[in-house]
Amino acid sequence: MAFTEAEETKLRAIITAFDDGQQVDDLPRGTSDVSDKSIEVFNSKTGQSEQMPLKEAVNMANAPYFERVWNTAVSTPLAAAWGGSLSMGQNLPDILKLGGYLVKNDHSRRKLDPTNHYRFENGETAKLDGSMGHYQWGWGVKWYFAKWLAGGLFHEAISLSPIAGQYNYVIPVGSLSAHGFASLERSTSTLVSYINDDPDYRGGDNQSSWDGTYRDLCGMAVTSMTCEAMRAAARRNGTGWLCGTMRHSAAVKILFEVIFGTRDIQAAYNANRDSDGLYQGGLGSGVSTWNGNWNTYNGYRPFLPTSVGVELGDSCGVVNYEVKDESNNVVYTAPVPVFFGLKNAFAYLWRQQDDEFGKANADGTMTHLVAPSIYGTWTIGVETGMVAYSTMPTGGGYIKSMSYDHLEMWPTEFGATASTWQCDYGWNTSGITSFFRLVLRGCFAYHGASAGSGDVHVNPAVTYSYVYIGSPLCEAEEEWPVEPTYAQAA
Repeated sequence: MAFTEAEETKLRAIITAFDDGQQVDDLPRGTSDVSDKSIEVFNSKTGQSEQMPLKEAVNMANAPYFERVWNTAVSTPLAAAWGGSLSMGQNLPDILKLGGYLVKNDHSRRKLDPTNHYRFENGETAKLDGSMGHYQWGWGVKWYFAKWLAGGLFHEAISLSPIAGQYNYVIPVGSLSAHGFASLERSTSTLVSYINDDPDYRGGDNQSSWDGTYRDLCGMAVTSMTCEAMRAAARRNGTGWLCGTMRHSAAVKILFEVIFGTRDIQAAYNANRDSDGLYQGGLGSGVSTWNGNWNTYNGYRPFLPTSVGVELGDSCGVVNYEVKDESNNVVYTAPVPVFFGLKNAFAYLWRQQDDEFGKANADGTMTHLVAPSIYGTWTIGVETGMVAYSTMPTGGGYIKSMSYDHLEMWPTEFGATASTWQCDYGWNTSGITSFFRLVLRGCFAYHGASAGSGDVHVNPAVTYSYVYIGSPLCEAEEEWPVEPTYAQAA
């Protein structure tokens, strides 16, 4: 078959280009300035070749990161895309060493076996009763979080090194109670994270008359303590120990969103990865659906033993725990969520916060006050030593937007639903126009769809306590600043 004149012309051009082609050594030498250069990269997801600025490629090679990206113009809680290193995203829980630890008061820690928290990684027996340290959940390496808005897209990225060209928050090695809530060693008034049903670790409000009955509180989370009392009990472990903190709450929320790619932590649990090999779905309703007889059962006190969910190790999933009455009848089946070994990351009981509280303004809005250092001295309800950041609107409702600045996770706009935007609820409905207010996070066992890791409740007075308010024991092995640091691009 003869070629047309146009085809012959094209073939001659191809042959000429081939003959005139240059080897790499024949090309002119480039400058060391990478700002004006691009390279060809292969997109394994689409099967296409693409261009990438050399500057970005160098940064990614030196400090890989994984990110999720949300389109701020749409209400879906699902991330619109992922970016960075896919391999890092697929393996982020292992890279960060998420899971169960035994942590001593000097912050030394030993990783528990990912499949069995009753032994260490080397196979040695691990005791969770307090004799070998606090049973905690956390991360075993320092990591960095960066977030930025570009072209209507909100980026949340995690890396083991500062992400170049962005403001980075350093997240030191740290942990919180693996059960999600702490116990109290009553003989020493020390906040602890043990699995121990001795009466010295009686939970709730210390109802000793219930010992040995179906309402036995031994070995359960402690409640009915003011935030100041909870803070004092945490500090008896030593420097760097706190009760629940904004910082730890933010870390859990960020980790979930980046790993699972959604802000709806109550989405149905899905054990399968998506087509990119990334986690998807949520952790289910959590222990937020007991809207019947919790009050008549035990007056809104804790009902989950601190051992619940331990059998999942560092896995994710839902463990159903049957709450039974005096006749051994099941009165509630609690679906306990497990996030790589962390139980009850949201719901079940409210969490008091150590490093933050609210300042009520004359117009009913609520200013967020945050402790700038975990080693500082401050008092809940005294503004001295605190730093003011974002302001929460009056009223309440499902959160449409919240400030991630300074790791606040503070509502700045209401008007969403249980399945849109943040999917979590905020309360500023008491009409308070002066004084300071306690910050509670997470919800309790009958809040249903309102529950979530981003929930914020600022109605209670700073001296308030109740039987359904507890807190995890938290720690970090070094300072945890809430001011980001800019990492210069290459």
